[in-house]
Amino acid sequence: MASRHASRFPRTATRVLRGRSRAFVACALLLGACSLGDGPWGMIPGGGFLGPSEPCEAAHWGDYSQLEELQIEVRPEAPRSVTTWSVVYAGQLFVPADFLLPGKRWPHQVEADDRVRLRARGRIFECRAQRVRDAALVEALRRAVATKYELEPDGMAAGAEVWWFRIVDR
Repeated sequence: MASRHASRFPRTATRVLRGRSRAFVACALLLGACSLGDGPWGMIPGGGFLGPSEPCEAAHWGDYSQLEELQIEVRPEAPRSVTTWSVVYAGQLFVPADFLLPGKRWPHQVEADDRVRLRARGRIFECRAQRVRDAALVEALRRAVATKYELEPDGMAAGAEVWWFRIVDR
């Protein structure tokens, strides 16, 4: 009887491994397709934006103050793009980069090379992203984003590590 179970185990293990291998390959193909496509797919990072771009100064950020999300492309030499929130404060556009998700790389990539492209409402803008280090401004931005996205101002997000980037002309 022991030999009967022993002979079935390898087949079962092989089926499980084949199923997992297929799932892994499907995920790898999806992520590979996203990295080659025209920007991110929701929360899945993507490749560079396709289409013409405009200078950053062409944007009137007040027109984008109610926009829920925008996309940011970093690393011009090997473009990578993500979807993120934004807030317009004192007429300027700011993009938060929280570290609630492990493995978030794009904020560090922006620190190394501040050239970014933003896509909002189908328009692509060539800009620079400057990290905000002023504590009073960071606090004001936290309050502004809490109001915009209806978050508890003193909730979990208030304690999260967030880098803020001011979007400026190139």
